[in-house]
Amino acid sequence: MALVRITADQIPAALSLLANFGGTERSLDSWQHDRMTALMLSDKSDPIAVMPIAQRTIDISPPPHNRHLSVGWLSSNQFASRMSLRRQTRETHPDWAGLLPELDALLVIRRDEPSLAARWYAQTGFHDVLSIRCLYLDMTSPPPPPQAATARYHVQVVTPDTPEFDARRWQSEMLSVYREVYSAIGGPRLRHETFWQPALAHHYYRDHYQFQIIGLWSGDKGGRGDKVTGESSCHPFTLSPCHPVTLSNLMGYAVVGWSGWHSKRPRMDILELATRQWDTAVASELLHTTCQLAWSKNVRQVRAVISAHDPYRGHLARSGFVDRWGYLMLAKWLNPQRYLNKLSQNLPPEVADLSLTLTTPGQVPLTLQPHTKSGIPIETAQHADPVTALMQGKIHIPSNHPPLHLQADPRTLTRLLLQRLDITTALQDGSLFPTPNQPPLPPHDITRLSLAFPWTPWIFHMLDYI
Repeated sequence: MALVRITADQIPAALSLLANFGGTERSLDSWQHDRMTALMLSDKSDPIAVMPIAQRTIDISPPPHNRHLSVGWLSSNQFASRMSLRRQTRETHPDWAGLLPELDALLVIRRDEPSLAARWYAQTGFHDVLSIRCLYLDMTSPPPPPQAATARYHVQVVTPDTPEFDARRWQSEMLSVYREVYSAIGGPRLRHETFWQPALAHHYYRDHYQFQIIGLWSGDKGGRGDKVTGESSCHPFTLSPCHPVTLSNLMGYAVVGWSGWHSKRPRMDILELATRQWDTAVASELLHTTCQLAWSKNVRQVRAVISAHDPYRGHLARSGFVDRWGYLMLAKWLNPQRYLNKLSQNLPPEVADLSLTLTTPGQVPLTLQPHTKSGIPIETAQHADPVTALMQGKIHIPSNHPPLHLQADPRTLTRLLLQRLDITTALQDGSLFPTPNQPPLPPHDITRLSLAFPWTPWIFHMLDYI
């Protein structure tokens, strides 16, 4: 058997192989939109199993660091799910980096429970980096109607794939709201002004969801602002009275998906939720409208899938959502040294001279060597010869800080580079420690290390799930 990366003319065979072994069938359209590729195990020229990979860019650190990562997002992975092939496929993982040179790391979402597939991921170098929880609200009676007299904002319910959806206006406002909530958080795909409409139009589950966007807008009758098209203001879930309303600013939105017509257990999923300044009152109105919308479709259950760091997690719990089970996001580094080389050119000024060696038993040591913005290596040793450094293609800039040498287990190292590690706690519990013959890190070096790799809360939107 041979491991190869599929070519363009092998995509139909890969799609057919996925369709024949259960799971959600993927269309060629969604494959192309998600910039999919795949590794394939083949016997001569016959495909046996595929590991589909969506090529994505995610945020791992908010401003001022602005660190992005090129990742492969795994889904419908037959390497892990097909029992008869697990032994052969897990032995191929050392070859993945060479076959996927444009990717820094791989990510996958797995149910948080022991299983043979979970063991396969552990054996191939994946480690947990984020806890994701599934919160449910079961309704036994219809939600009460909104009180138009006390409502602060106007509700608009729109379907993104209809001509009435003003994509430019909606997406511009959604991006503004999104950045107010999530600008200091890492983890999701990069959002931009044209993100939502194509993401929903080409979504992996578009044949199984009816996607809608619920927006709360400020505005008044005949006031200043732009008229936002969408479902009529006489819609049963609209808080505004039945007359034209001029809408000014989006105060919050919820992207929802209804899975009612094909599922034995119909459900309304909240795929993404954001409100200006984390306003929980606006969040409550959005949740209430979501429940009304679900009830009108004869759906009695609403679900929110969120990370442990989600800013609305506590509010969802107070609103009656119950945490029942969860997922884990797992990560595996493919090209960590390349990422460190890129990082070394953009370290914060306070730690621009940081020199670091990270070792893990059985793996090649990783180094963080200072570089200029243009990529020229910097020699920081005080007693180094400037001429020798120049002959080696380096610039000699002496530093008062000695190089750091640390050792960690693979899970700790994975989390450190993704800024998912509390460095002080890791040093205290021994999961991160100086290499033999090195003294304990003094407080100022711990501070410097924490500035280079600051712990960052991550979030997860179900809209990104495939």
